[in-house]
Amino acid sequence: MVLKTNPGSVAIVQSDASGQPPHFKRIFFCLEACRRGFVQACRPVIGLDGCHLKGPHGGILLAAIGMDANLQFFPLAYAIVEVECNNSWAWFIGLLIDALGRDLEDKPWCIISDRQKGLVQAVQSLLPNGSHRMCCDHILQNLQTRHRQTGLRDLFWEAAKAPNVYEFQLAIRKIKAESVDVFNWLDQLEVKTWAFHAMDPRVKCDHVTSNFVESFNAWVGKDRFKPPITLLESIRSKIMNLI
Repeated sequence: MVLKTNPGSVAIVQSDASGQPPHFKRIFFCLEACRRGFVQACRPVIGLDGCHLKGPHGGILLAAIGMDANLQFFPLAYAIVEVECNNSWAWFIGLLIDALGRDLEDKPWCIISDRQKGLVQAVQSLLPNGSHRMCCDHILQNLQTRHRQTGLRDLFWEAAKAPNVYEFQLAIRKIKAESVDVFNWLDQLEVKTWAFHAMDPRVKCDHVTSNFVESFNAWVGKDRFKPPITLLESIRSKIMNLI
């Protein structure tokens, strides 16, 4: 029905044929209206995230979310997969790249995500020319789990949002003075993935978190308790009202 009512959309169903009879494994959707709206009107930024489904069938809802000119989330593509791993993320990102096609060629695309299972490797292998930002909220959570010193939160954000090298180095020196362990932990991360001053200047977006994708997960809300087909129809209906 989706392909008839919204020509140009992409809908892919993958089954597991290892057993008899074959059973459902994955499904991917990219509505043409969403693809066209994203390419023509949104920033070249894609947030990737996955969340657990709460129904009896389990599974993971993967989502690729854009950002419009008002910094609001704009659904681009979504899928239901069996587990979150390198294989499922590679499958999802590969289909997303196919759906966008030539539109990927003329813009400096940027991916924002946390360090979820298999996601970093999938992005590196399938989008080697794009930039990849790590969600600073998740970095800070990991930092505070490992190092419980007080006062580091503000210093971390001072470093992450510093607009130039000079201010970044000032913030980093403060962090080192507060805790050498925290400084060494941050030093293991690629600066260009979390510090704004080192990010691709062609991407005109100062977001250093994936909160806009979290907003999509909250927007789906209680629909995550529904069976897969009902969930997908609920998301499609919400997108129709949104755009």
